[in-house]
Amino acid sequence: MAPTEVIERDAPNVVPQSHAPAPSSRLPPALRVPILISLNMGINALLWEFASNFLSPELGAISKVPAADDITSLYSPAARIAMRWLTVCMAWGLSYDFYDVSALVVLTYAPFAYLLTTFYQISPLTAAANVCIEVLSFAIPTYLLRPRSLAHKNNAPLRNRFLLNSYQVQLSSFMLATGVYVVLLWAALKTGSLNTFLVQYFDIPTLEIAHLETPLSIVLKTFVAGFAAKAFLLNPSFAAQPLPGNQTPAEPFDPATATLPQTIEYNFYNFSKRTRTLIQQTLILNAFLFIGTVQRCMTLLGTDILGAVGYAGVWVAANTVIALWFGWVGDTSSDYEPL
Repeated sequence: MAPTEVIERDAPNVVPQSHAPAPSSRLPPALRVPILISLNMGINALLWEFASNFLSPELGAISKVPAADDITSLYSPAARIAMRWLTVCMAWGLSYDFYDVSALVVLTYAPFAYLLTTFYQISPLTAAANVCIEVLSFAIPTYLLRPRSLAHKNNAPLRNRFLLNSYQVQLSSFMLATGVYVVLLWAALKTGSLNTFLVQYFDIPTLEIAHLETPLSIVLKTFVAGFAAKAFLLNPSFAAQPLPGNQTPAEPFDPATATLPQTIEYNFYNFSKRTRTLIQQTLILNAFLFIGTVQRCMTLLGTDILGAVGYAGVWVAANTVIALWFGWVGDTSSDYEPL
């Protein structure tokens, strides 16, 4: 019998199952956003039709019927539908997965939900159903058409994976965000500034619940928003920081040869990728929260545009404070190597 021949081969390249490339979608790229929009509108309509069988018509009692001069306004039904489409397109263009979209929707609807439950005597069940329906109508289509991002895959290689997987970091960041909402709202209520402002520009039926608010009751109303703020602002900034050795080397700044845009960027936007991502997420959140809150507040009876703008500004300020805190919390050394 001939001796067995041994053939030397290179070690095979093994790709772990968790990091295997996802199969490409068979849907043409031009059809994905229209499908997302269609699913979003359809799911939203179906869920509201289903929920109307169990919920009392509380929202209808405080909502105004659009007048003839409201048809072309920024808060008309057509404008609100356009805002929904814009949100879908923006989320798809920025590669948000269903976690990111859900967090964004929660944050943009939280101000309106708090206004309804605290000043309009809308039941928490109705307000929660409103938010849940909106979240599901955005999250389900995104879940079906887009895989999870690296930040939401527990085994994906990221430089700050230890921070994303740390229960202590995640819990403390969630508590920090919730605490900012509680402190700001509690201070505004107890000083009377928020109550006075809303009475002046809104048709508030009663301030009884507002006067009975406690820090604990505000926590119960805002803890979901605190969790969403942590998920939308802090975690993407953690995930954006590149692995050691993967950073693109930057040319040294030379003021003698630099162009005007390069000079402006160097002096005013010379941040790490983590910080730039945090700034981008904050701007996106505040823009959509501001426009969406103004639109929704203007659907309430007796609301003045100045009141809607001012109330939205309170939440924009809160999110900005949270982002500043997260900018400090997530400031890890670039030389640090996690074990």
